Amino acid sequence: MQDSRLDMALKGVGGSDEAAIADDFMDGVWMQADRLVEMSARRRRLALMGVMMFVGLGAGFSTTHTPARAETAGNRLIDGTDLSPAALLHVAP
Repeated sequence: MQDSRLDMALKGVGGSDEAAIADDFMDGVWMQADRLVEMSARRRRLALMGVMMFVGLGAGFSTTHTPARAETAGNRLIDGTDLSPAALLHVAP
């Protein structure tokens, strides 16, 4: 009984033309997929630009604008007078 009702329902659905898939269906699917990819790429670019702006402004605001001062070196290795090539080769400059 159930099988015959199922067969009749399937025959009724199979005979209608409305169930047929349109020819441009796959083109529409790919166009929608392309739109989704473009939106995702746009969001990614905007997020990256926002992060870069935040880092750039943060680095700019965190720098101090004091003049640089030369200080004498407290360490002989950094001072450089004893380690110059002329001193190492015992050549008078």
